[in-house]
Amino acid sequence: MGAFMYGALRSVAVVAGAACALLGPAMFPAGSGAVAVVAPHPVRAAEGVRGGGDGTLITRLHTPSTGTSIASPARNTLFACKGGTLTRPDRPWIDAHGVIDVLKRPFVSGTMHWHKYLKVTTTATERRFKGNGLPDHPTGRFPVQKGTPAYKYYAEIPAHGYPSAAAIPIKPWNLDVTVPRYPSVQARPTCIDQLTTGMALAGGTFHLEVATDAEDRPVDPNAALPLDRCWGHPYDTQYHYHGPSQTCFGSKPSRGSANARSRSRHSPLVGYAIDGYGIFGPRGEDGKIVRNRDLDVCHGHRHATMWDGKKVVMYHYHLNGEYPYSIGCFRGKPVTVPGSGHGWH
Repeated sequence: MGAFMYGALRSVAVVAGAACALLGPAMFPAGSGAVAVVAPHPVRAAEGVRGGGDGTLITRLHTPSTGTSIASPARNTLFACKGGTLTRPDRPWIDAHGVIDVLKRPFVSGTMHWHKYLKVTTTATERRFKGNGLPDHPTGRFPVQKGTPAYKYYAEIPAHGYPSAAAIPIKPWNLDVTVPRYPSVQARPTCIDQLTTGMALAGGTFHLEVATDAEDRPVDPNAALPLDRCWGHPYDTQYHYHGPSQTCFGSKPSRGSANARSRSRHSPLVGYAIDGYGIFGPRGEDGKIVRNRDLDVCHGHRHATMWDGKKVVMYHYHLNGEYPYSIGCFRGKPVTVPGSGHGWH
């Protein structure tokens, strides 16, 4: 997640001297990779959960049971280099069958706006992402405010340098990652050894779907903690996504026939994994929501899809409502993300 046991795996290279965007506009040293940040300002509370650019909204997640291994590649779990087994947390939004009712889970309330900077450039062989890690959509208010429904869940989690995880803000950071433009499938899946698993075109990053609770037990972060209405929150001040986070990507879905057409098509590209492969929303070739049985152990599959403006047959990942929800392991060769912690949260 980005919120459990913040002190245990503090990121190693957040932009030095980065000013908190909560305090007002800030200028960064030349060459730092950051840009001037417009101070976010509170507006009226977010209204409801809005669908993503393809009109898809997933309100029920299937979280793994206690004892699920994360030590090897398999469907319905993920492959973490650190290994271990998951514990299903006891939360009022999870039923006896392990189904998370997203609409019963508290949201991190409030609304904050950000100035996103993300530049994506390509060469014949590489794709580079350079930005400030801030999203182009509103987020919940972080630090989490006392008296809000989400506060008690964050306040019980230790956080290095803060009274608790509830006190962690969102700040810009130096996102600078280069991945292969045309990745190739490796003979064996690669385990996940760092927190950042991909870059979202919306400006934030995707994180590993494992966190640790106050007792240092690995858990599904989507089950354990409230997120904001865009499926995000900060870890070590870096805003990132969990679960089927296409909710706030792209524009609001159109009504009528245009929206119906989008539901019969493959979901659009929403980001790139750190091995270079694309990350798409939850709809497959026939426009239906993909299930884990439709995907491989890394939560992806291969078929014709749009890539750099052309329709090609290639491997890609999907977001959906079944754990691990996004990337379960890497089919390509992952790169190291400067500023990303290792292990899990």
